Amino acid sequence: MIPSSARNQPESPSFILASRGSTLALWQANFVADKVRSLGHGVEIKTWKTTGDIVQDRFLHEIGGKGLFIKELEEAMAQGAAHFAVHSLKDMPAKIPSRFALAAVLKRHQSADVIIFKNNVWPKLGLTPGCMINANLLKTLGPMTVATSSLRRQSLLAADCPNIKTVPIRGNVDTRLKKLEAGDWHALILAEASLERLSINDVHAHRLDPCWFIPCAGQGALAIETLKASSAFDTVSQLECPETRRAINIERAVLARLGGDCTMPFGCLVASDSQSPGTLIARAIVLANDGCSASAICSMNINTPNVEILLEDALIDELRKNGANNILEKLGINIRI
Repeated sequence: MIPSSARNQPESPSFILASRGSTLALWQANFVADKVRSLGHGVEIKTWKTTGDIVQDRFLHEIGGKGLFIKELEEAMAQGAAHFAVHSLKDMPAKIPSRFALAAVLKRHQSADVIIFKNNVWPKLGLTPGCMINANLLKTLGPMTVATSSLRRQSLLAADCPNIKTVPIRGNVDTRLKKLEAGDWHALILAEASLERLSINDVHAHRLDPCWFIPCAGQGALAIETLKASSAFDTVSQLECPETRRAINIERAVLARLGGDCTMPFGCLVASDSQSPGTLIARAIVLANDGCSASAICSMNINTPNVEILLEDALIDELRKNGANNILEKLGINIRI
């Protein structure tokens, strides 16, 4: 017999989580679903194919941008077929539709990029396993072909490693790793977080020094998107990481002020300064397709009032002083900062 006290308790609502169907997307969906279940709610994961998943033979900037990975999931939420969706923040446009909200940003995983060398190439390079690679070291490894579809990564390599040729690649993580071994390239660049989340540790991966190879805005962070009026909003917002939210707010705000989307080779990373506790250090770079760039580095005490706005403004000021408007003109972006 059920006690009367239990009969009177309202049941916790169950939610439908919208996800893409790739291995990485499903890992992310299950990661978040488990956290929501720990709050006492049921979660069912349903998958949708997005345009970004279907069209694999062209660059994202040729078919509409990073929003193509989230459009169908937003439509599912708008139609009531799902309550929330989980995204890699790096795949989200700088601005989302006004009826939606980032209800939670989770604690960031690794934010850097890694270069993964082909199995029969790595032994010839003389690298210490796991060593970090900067531009000077990469140049000494000789001419090579590196696969990446990111304009930011292509432009960073063009600027500092002219002996490296880049080739485009699309597909999920497993597909890209298989293409690397089957193709005639020497290496592949991926977000380190993708290897971390999928527990891939049997590849020859080396972190690219993020002081040089600045990651894209939001890289390594997961975001939960809902309709602003969603019944899931209050629940999933409990998963918020304030430190990560502060960092990605600055990164994405700078990108938005530059008029950025995935057609812009842009990197920005805000993190605690390991050499100075209590200090935020922010780096940003905007590049033209020929490798010309404008960069900025700023720091600020974490307890400074309005630190987000002030650090955003400081990055924009430094980028302006260092020639960002010339880069924007080269990119055909009709915005001046």
